Amino acid sequence: MLSPEVCQLLGYWWSLGGGEKVPERSLLDLRQLTPILPWMYILEMSTDGSLRYRLAGSSLEEAIGRGMAGQTYCNVFSATEQASLMEELYAVSLVQSSGMLRTGSFKLNAENRYDLEVLSLPFQDPRAMGGIILVGVVRPFEFQNQGFVDKWGEFDQQVESILTIPSPRVISTEQLSARVSGLLTNFEISLRAMDLKKVIEIDDKGMHHKYKEVPSLNLDQFIGQHANALN
Repeated sequence: MLSPEVCQLLGYWWSLGGGEKVPERSLLDLRQLTPILPWMYILEMSTDGSLRYRLAGSSLEEAIGRGMAGQTYCNVFSATEQASLMEELYAVSLVQSSGMLRTGSFKLNAENRYDLEVLSLPFQDPRAMGGIILVGVVRPFEFQNQGFVDKWGEFDQQVESILTIPSPRVISTEQLSARVSGLLTNFEISLRAMDLKKVIEIDDKGMHHKYKEVPSLNLDQFIGQHANALN
């Protein structure tokens, strides 16, 4: 269903009250996440409106071949349509204080294609623009870049699905620009709401082998049922 690393961050965020409220950044104890730190990142909104990495794990930086801390999202992933799509979705996630999971596949340069799982979860941080940061993790993948060869901007992704994570608010289609809604349609990318409690239950019981897809709900139906939590 999901990689252990993605489940570890999701479960930890849940334990801090995630899903019912947005946890405080001060509660985030990275010592509890030591095994996945090389694959983690923090993304925030800059004063100029751009998305910027506050930090990124060593494995992510080595795979890309450059330091990512302080760099903007668009600089790291270049001006592809899918990167532009994700940049706006991350911006909406920050405004809505909502988590997000994207799945699909990707490659770096001409290398093999890998499974893509990228989880981003909101934390309250008074130092950040808008008071929210996204703390995330990437599903680990094997790479050979001991020479720290620069692969800046050569990340090629094919997103297949995007799950907004009730935090408790979610991303709704009404919050997206016509351009992004059009891109979701053109790329045939589904936007649904993660069934958060079900995912946590599956992970707690170790029942991943019974699920090929991440449990999710139709977004319109979810919003209708939880309208009081989305204001």
